[in-house]
Amino acid sequence: MVAAFTRYGRTHGSTVRSTRTPGTRWARRSSPPRSALPDRRNPVAVIRPPAVRRLRPDDRRQLGPLLDRDPTLNVYLRSQLLLEIEPADWWGVFQGAHLRGVCQGGALAVPCIPDLTLVAPVARTLVHGIRPRHVVGPREQVLAMHQALAHELLALHIRDPQPVLALDRGGLVDGAHGADVRRSSDADVAALAEAAMAMHVEEVGVDPYEGDIEGWQNRMAAFVERAWSWVWMESGEVIFKTELSAWTPEVVQIQGVYTAPPHRGRGVARAGLTAVCAQLLETVPRCTLYVNEFNVPALRLYERMGFKPVGSFATVVYAPDTDGRISRS
Repeated sequence: MVAAFTRYGRTHGSTVRSTRTPGTRWARRSSPPRSALPDRRNPVAVIRPPAVRRLRPDDRRQLGPLLDRDPTLNVYLRSQLLLEIEPADWWGVFQGAHLRGVCQGGALAVPCIPDLTLVAPVARTLVHGIRPRHVVGPREQVLAMHQALAHELLALHIRDPQPVLALDRGGLVDGAHGADVRRSSDADVAALAEAAMAMHVEEVGVDPYEGDIEGWQNRMAAFVERAWSWVWMESGEVIFKTELSAWTPEVVQIQGVYTAPPHRGRGVARAGLTAVCAQLLETVPRCTLYVNEFNVPALRLYERMGFKPVGSFATVVYAPDTDGRISRS
């Protein structure tokens, strides 16, 4: 009899011995269904909330592989690493010990945060430090960051989209000659600064240095010092210029392609840029640049030269307030 009670009293793998008296109705002991019990073979993973902090030198071992996932779109940040920019200038978003995304902080914010759900925590951190004047980078990431910043910062300009174009070695269509383009020297800095300021005001409508020509000169001097600047001068005037904003052994990024207004429509830009790209492609396999979608003449020029679309950027320019920070109010 005891054995029989033991058999009937077994519930979900546990033995329950009955103490009923003869003649009473059997009442089975209740227990939770199997679906309600924890499955020790498949424990539920604990999802940790993202944490944002400044990068430390020991984070470089994760930073490199993250940026290397897309050497073209991440060329600026990869170049900054080669220039030994301090990791403390960058913010990382972590899940546990794993680096999931980074953003260069400061006046120019450049993100590499592939998981868009992690963009907002980074943006909220940036706004409490040196607030960005520009956010530039992969389109979806920049727009997600702007959405997170919209209640804090006033956007003056949103350039969206900005096609990213690439010219690979062997793909340059040589159709222009006679460009007297050379690497810029210290003697060119003042003229280059004037041209860069004019170009920026023409394209964006604001001067990030607010008329401070010394700021522009310092910026152009840095390009000259790195041998990242090219110029075409006639009678002491800049008729064409361009610079690199990033250099890596695999990819370079060209910026600041400018032709002085009186010399436009004469093939100067194509001749000048062809000469620069031909020189660059002797040492690196790919040249890239990004351009405003509404700049149809530039897009046509780059297409004729052999540039192909490889991605899309966006740029958001925020308004400064009186103390050099950014504010919506």
